[in-house]
Amino acid sequence: MNRPRPRARVVVRAHDPHLRSLIAERLSGLAEIAVQEDGGTEADAVIEVMRAPPDLSPREMEVLGLMADGLANKEIGARLGISAHTAKFHVESVLRKLDAANRAEAVREGIGRGLIGV
Repeated sequence: MNRPRPRARVVVRAHDPHLRSLIAERLSGLAEIAVQEDGGTEADAVIEVMRAPPDLSPREMEVLGLMADGLANKEIGARLGISAHTAKFHVESVLRKLDAANRAEAVREGIGRGLIGV
């Protein structure tokens, strides 16, 4: 089942309210827009693009949470009623989707993206 990919989130900051509105209007169909008034000098416009959250499945979200709890593949498997091999498959998928080199990096990325709480 293909789920729609989340759109990028863009924060627009500019001192000039007309410039803020123009930029937000031009980007409105392409991204989720947040406009902030606290932006630089009159000539400046700052556009900050936030990475869209990865497309983690519900099972991968569970695995990420258990990774955050420090569980090993065997423990994740036991907790979820799956084999350690299947748990390893899910962990590898989470690492790939979060572009993380290891579990700690995946957890840090998950926290940073608001996928898991602290």
